[in-house]
Amino acid sequence: MKFDIKEWYGKINKKHVAILVGSMFFALAVIAGLVGYIQYQQTQSRIEKAMQDEEVESIMFSNNQSAEAATPKKPSDYSVGMDYNEAVKQNKPMVVLFYADWCRFCIGFMPKFEMLYGMYKDQYNFVKVNVEDEKYKNLVESADLSGFPSLFLMDDRHDNIVFIPNTKLADTKKLRIELDRFARISKLLDKHS
Repeated sequence: MKFDIKEWYGKINKKHVAILVGSMFFALAVIAGLVGYIQYQQTQSRIEKAMQDEEVESIMFSNNQSAEAATPKKPSDYSVGMDYNEAVKQNKPMVVLFYADWCRFCIGFMPKFEMLYGMYKDQYNFVKVNVEDEKYKNLVESADLSGFPSLFLMDDRHDNIVFIPNTKLADTKKLRIELDRFARISKLLDKHS
């Protein structure tokens, strides 16, 4: 028995073909609509996340000052941070910033450091170490710094020290990921020690 397409085509009801083709177009339209809706939702989610990040970063400016209106001040002018020796005694993980008042990158980083303090002050002690202060001479030498600002996450309870590369200092999201990760590890080490 040989298949004859002309015979098969002749037996097909044209009405059924039209319904089938119409159904396929309808299904494609529904699928396209769903894909468009999913992409729209993902875009909206990204926009909301970006807006939340902007709101978080606005914490660094008080009294409704804008970034343009804020005048840069030296890192030592900021009230954020405590003395290193006091922080070590408190038995809590630390965010340690090594800075110099003349360093323009340090000056630029301070609003972000202040913002992070507002977000993480319950989990970390925030410490500023002026590299030109004689009382920190041994600490600065042992840190083996290659530039400023230099940021370290330290937990003396577990002898855990992590250097945060400057490439992450510029990216708030990456910096927060590192802070969250270090806090998580410190909590795990606390449970198992």
